[in-house]
Amino acid sequence: MSHAQIRSLEDAGRATAVWSSDVYDTRPRFAEVAMALLPASLILAAAAALLVALL
Repeated sequence: MSHAQIRSLEDAGRATAVWSSDVYDTRPRFAEVAMALLPASLILAAAAALLVALL
């Protein structure tokens, strides 16, 4: 749950808190996920290369 979703639920009040999915963007963000995984994959590749160099 994002900060915007939490904030909207808190602002709605306890009696009228309703989950409205049409307000939030639910499109998948594959490019953003791939860009987030890129540094991790580079670190893993470097670690694997160092392990192979030790052999």
